[in-house]
Amino acid sequence: MSYKNKGGLKMTEQNYRIRIKLGEREIEAEGDKEFVEKYIEEFKKEISKIPTELPSTEKIITPEIQKEKIELDRLSLAEFYKRKNPKHHNETVVVFAYWLKKREKKEKFTAKDINDCYEEAKISKPRNVTQHIQVVASGKKAYLTRGPGRGYYKLTLTGEEFVEKELPKKVDE
Repeated sequence: MSYKNKGGLKMTEQNYRIRIKLGEREIEAEGDKEFVEKYIEEFKKEISKIPTELPSTEKIITPEIQKEKIELDRLSLAEFYKRKNPKHHNETVVVFAYWLKKREKKEKFTAKDINDCYEEAKISKPRNVTQHIQVVASGKKAYLTRGPGRGYYKLTLTGEEFVEKELPKKVDE
């Protein structure tokens, strides 16, 4: 509220503010009551033009990814690990996180789950698995992210794409 001195009399002038956010779009108006109400009416007109149905977010599975899914269902963890041929423990953690999500249907996992994968695949594990999880959950290419609850992690879309597209498919000889 601001005060104006008009001919020796103090008058109050009140500002109104409205801010509306829908998804990524945001509108804000501030001014006297009439000005803000005008913007609200214009906003109502514009919002009615936006389609009420959102486009389908259904995933389109490409034949290559579909083939990978079928192969994943037929492979053991050790076979999947060998096909992906990770170069170091950080990549191995991402491969195991992918396995847990896609084959075991676990949306979130712990360091114990990754340890269990090392044992199931009969691969020597690093001294501190948690450290490797934290490394791939940080940095520019965060293949994992912290999940809900302490000690839980989730595979990111970047992590999925890394396993599906960047890691080699080792050809059986």
